[in-house]
Amino acid sequence: MALHKENIAQQAKRKAAARQKEAQRREADSLSRKHLAGIRVRQKNLVYVTGMRPNVADDQLAEILRTHQYFGQYGQIIKIVVSKAKDSAHPNQGVGVYVTFARMEDAQRCIQVVDGSQNYGIKIR
Repeated sequence: MALHKENIAQQAKRKAAARQKEAQRREADSLSRKHLAGIRVRQKNLVYVTGMRPNVADDQLAEILRTHQYFGQYGQIIKIVVSKAKDSAHPNQGVGVYVTFARMEDAQRCIQVVDGSQNYGIKIR
């Protein structure tokens, strides 16, 4: 019986040591990333479009924008994220759209067409 209790105590010590080691690892990871908090990462294959005012639901909008009529005409799209305007004082600001292309060249071509245009190079009905 004493041997069994000793084994249980040793297992508890090992588990406590493992938990402590994991906590130290997590803390070290968070400290090593703190200096990145104010940094923006530049992705050369990412396009951000603001001010779009579509009249379809946000969940449908991402799929519509993926088609060849819209952003799909510029190249293969990996991901589209639609973000709503955060400022409730200006609800007519529209939405922002993040489009991640497979190739940097496709993103550049999209930016050249869309930048400064009123209809963003696409027609959203």
